[in-house]
Amino acid sequence: MAYNKFKTLDQLKKDFGINHFSNTWLPPLPPTFQVSNLLLQNLADAVHEPLFTEKARSEYIIAPVLKDLKRENVDKISTFSGYEFDVDKSQKLNGFCDFIISIEPRKLDITAPVFCLVEAKRDSIEKGWGQCGAEMYAAQIFNEREGNPLPAIYGCVSTGFLWCFLKLAGKELYIDPNYIALSFARPHDVLAILQWILDESL
Repeated sequence: MAYNKFKTLDQLKKDFGINHFSNTWLPPLPPTFQVSNLLLQNLADAVHEPLFTEKARSEYIIAPVLKDLKRENVDKISTFSGYEFDVDKSQKLNGFCDFIISIEPRKLDITAPVFCLVEAKRDSIEKGWGQCGAEMYAAQIFNEREGNPLPAIYGCVSTGFLWCFLKLAGKELYIDPNYIALSFARPHDVLAILQWILDESL
């Protein structure tokens, strides 16, 4: 599980020459997202669950949100949870990823990764930046190797309730300081951002 060996942004700079910036790049008013009643019911049920672990928040909050995104984009994307993504073991760009979104629909293997999501460790968003950046860089290399380069790879570190979005363009990693909040009754803003990212990538 080498991706989680990347603990800091400085390590990305040292190993890969990736510069990082705090930069507002998310749209101020993303398009609205039609949240399903199923997701709202799932989140209402999650209120009564003990959400003290990464696994619980992943199962009861993050995964249902990504499923709702998939429902609206079933002919556009594939989602992968806990998949092994070995790109370059010599650079420690290998291991298992929490979630990956690919812009190839109905695939059983990762073919065109565009978005990597890392579950925040010990509720610390900042401690997940290094791992997320490494996964995004691996996705960039993978796409270039497959002849499918993209202008940007996107990522997110999430506690379930706070979502911090990242963008990698070349060797420049932009971390938006405006964390997007999610509540049990209002996942709309997070899903609107996710949809905007997909629209930018397709």
